[in-house]
Amino acid sequence: MKNIDTRYNKANEIVKYKFFEQLEHCKDGKDPKTIMKYVAALHEFEIATGFKDFIKYNSDWAIDFKNHLNDKRNKKTGGHISKSYYFNYISFVRQFFEWLHKNEKAYAKIKENHIDFLNVTRNDKNKAKATGYQESHEIADIISTIRKMPEGNEIEMRNKALLSLCLLTTPRISSLQEGRIDRIKYFKDLDAWAFMQDPRLQTTKYSKYITSFFIGHVDDIIDNVLKWRDYLISKGYTKNDYFFPKIKSSFTQDGKSIMVLTKECIKSQTTIREIIEEAFVNNNLPYLKPHSFRHSIARKMMKGVDSAERLMALAENDGHKGNMATLVASYGGNYLAKQSRLLKEFELE
Repeated sequence: MKNIDTRYNKANEIVKYKFFEQLEHCKDGKDPKTIMKYVAALHEFEIATGFKDFIKYNSDWAIDFKNHLNDKRNKKTGGHISKSYYFNYISFVRQFFEWLHKNEKAYAKIKENHIDFLNVTRNDKNKAKATGYQESHEIADIISTIRKMPEGNEIEMRNKALLSLCLLTTPRISSLQEGRIDRIKYFKDLDAWAFMQDPRLQTTKYSKYITSFFIGHVDDIIDNVLKWRDYLISKGYTKNDYFFPKIKSSFTQDGKSIMVLTKECIKSQTTIREIIEEAFVNNNLPYLKPHSFRHSIARKMMKGVDSAERLMALAENDGHKGNMATLVASYGGNYLAKQSRLLKEFELE
């Protein structure tokens, strides 16, 4: 069992609660996962400073906190924590004290120049924000991996459809996990298929409603998705049921082991990653996280014609601000028609 520091300062808890409440409910409120990062950072700060009352804050506390983080070790690797961890924790604590100084009268005497000590050097900031080259497979290797996946039973059919949809629309793992049957939609006027990602039902980037059109027109990869959808419907599944349901083991009356299709979603994102990892290992390829599919497609798009427009369309597909809607609307066009056409016409193979 992990040793968790359960000490606390009552006065600190009161103002922290107010801060977290504002983070959640103010304009552009933050999601629960992000708020928990602030919770963790402030708890770490209190550990470093002995749970002293925030009202006594001074620049020495900031230095103590930085030294504490510099000495902190990554529990998995045993090495020092990453620069991004260091940068983010200091940033979260600084934001808290800036809010505290501005909004809570009792804390107004905290000196702004002391809060300013909760900053990092330019070098540390650059290291925190640095990203290395993101490895990705060639699209041909991803397609060959999918084609080698068996489909002799329900679990194999589901897994093959899952990897196919992951390539065709490059969604987040959470969207695959929480997607519903009716979210696989055909736009008749556009002659295009899409995976609709609804923030009311799925965890999406910035809680946006995302229309992810199928990329390319590789018929057998698309058929993997559509055949699975039709199979679920033939089994009595409704439009609101999960598209990638959990399949669990059970036994018949005579004790024979069988796999049972449930109406629950796959509970763990780790399970989805393991499905994808197994497929690549079986094709003698190293496992790369599903997010790398975006890099695979983007790198190939860069080499083709209309690369700038296609990359904007891909950004819209991924829920980023690709400016496709703004650009097309300024010319009086239908950006969904433009987006779907650019992506459908892209040669995956």
